[in-house]
Amino acid sequence: MKHLLIQYVDLIKEKEEIQRKIDKLNAKLERINKEGNVKDAVKGGAGGWQTFHIEGFPVADEDEIKYLLNKNIRILRQREHDIAEKVVEVEKYLNTVDNSRMRRMITKKYIEGKTWYQVAIEMGKNYTADSCQKQTERFLKKIKTLS
Repeated sequence: MKHLLIQYVDLIKEKEEIQRKIDKLNAKLERINKEGNVKDAVKGGAGGWQTFHIEGFPVADEDEIKYLLNKNIRILRQREHDIAEKVVEVEKYLNTVDNSRMRRMITKKYIEGKTWYQVAIEMGKNYTADSCQKQTERFLKKIKTLS
């Protein structure tokens, strides 16, 4: 469980980054759909003196790009789902901790991402960074051996 606690802040940030990537890919898909036809002018016929205007929709290119974007979105959504599962696992674990002091220290350090010094200040004047760290590590070690 400690490895998930340590990763918690990064998991939340990664989930936000994934959402931004998905939004960017969706915007790209929308832009492809909105732009539609491609126009060009080519010279040819009568010795290369005539100009032909062509217009069309690049179906093959568009299909490939859409396929790849959708595939990438699916992969990102799966990663986002995996992260959400880990976050829920951490939250469930915190609900099982019946020691309020430990729950507060764990929350401040691992969920809020504070330093041990910041944790000690918020815990009160009887706490130091070292005492908070040692108490929490002993508690997590004890829980690990009970599991």
